[in-house]
Amino acid sequence: MKSSLSSEKISYEEFQLYLRLYEQYLPPKIEGLEKLRLEEVPEVLEARRATGDAFLEKTEVQALIEWKLKHGTYRPNLAKLVAENSLEEVRKTTRNAFSSYATDNTTYAKSVTALSKLKGLGPATASLILACYDPVQVSFFSDELFRYLHWEDAKSGEWDRKINYSMKEYKDLFERVQALRRRLEKESGQVIDVEKCAYVLTKGVQQYNSHMTGDSDNDALRAPSPKRRKRASPELSLDPVSVCQRKGPLGSPTYDELGYELDYEYLCKTSSRPRPLSRRAMRRLEEKQKESERKADILRIDAERRKAVTAENAWDDRIAKDLGVAFHEVGIEEYEEWKKRGFHVDPSEFDNLSQEEKDRLSQLETGCALRKGSKHR
Repeated sequence: MKSSLSSEKISYEEFQLYLRLYEQYLPPKIEGLEKLRLEEVPEVLEARRATGDAFLEKTEVQALIEWKLKHGTYRPNLAKLVAENSLEEVRKTTRNAFSSYATDNTTYAKSVTALSKLKGLGPATASLILACYDPVQVSFFSDELFRYLHWEDAKSGEWDRKINYSMKEYKDLFERVQALRRRLEKESGQVIDVEKCAYVLTKGVQQYNSHMTGDSDNDALRAPSPKRRKRASPELSLDPVSVCQRKGPLGSPTYDELGYELDYEYLCKTSSRPRPLSRRAMRRLEEKQKESERKADILRIDAERRKAVTAENAWDDRIAKDLGVAFHEVGIEEYEEWKKRGFHVDPSEFDNLSQEEKDRLSQLETGCALRKGSKHR
């Protein structure tokens, strides 16, 4: 991972970028449990707190444990240990911990320690339960969050920092999260956002380590030998879009067949399930139609010539050549600039294009919306 993405240096814009990618990294098996952890349990606790008696049922604690195991590192004995707690023990322990925290939320460590008295609950799992009670201030002691916050402390590699799951480590994690929020001036936001961002960054690097060639900015992510890469990296035979998806947001740049860099964030947006055209999409189509008409007017293209299938691609190609920019970087602004500079073209130039030229234009257009800086969207 680049040092500029560490918790001490990451910018607000970068933070928001990786936060938006969170759902892309969730394992399929977590579906349903994610809503329970982020919405349902906190809402139940909020309703019970309003009555003056906040607590969790054993089944609710077990559901949170299931989420934790599927969301992060799987520990088979954890669920069994938690199941050994009685219904009354769970109610009493959670009630006392929440009551203590409600009286003085600066004593979060005391509440986490109280929750740790239940079988199977150490500081990490106990912090998850308290984080559901106060998702605005309390951090969940997840492996991903801890390793992200201690990225620069690791000895042999950024993500190998050993975790002892102690209260001392949790207190340090808690303070580092608050420091990050203060630095980004987002103290009014929820700490869950920090947890999500750390999850994306950690999973992104793990994905990067598993599939890709390395990063010149990162000694821990050096490229393996060509022979090893061929054995371990099936994506080398995949199309550039698939390679870009596998690399994740932290991977090295991915280029298409023409050598243009793909835009990972835009690719994530367009990879989602197809949806009916929204009003916004309809408006964008109308805008694109108006832009096409304006382009034709600037080039003095008559109505008959505008009907050609490759017409606009040929126009964009001519603008790109005259202005010295890439084909995918040509938008209506470039047409206006072209006109402003006094360029001219004979409309007949776009008549009777050879098949070779049509194929070239088609290749330029294919996938150009996925390139960085593209104006073909």
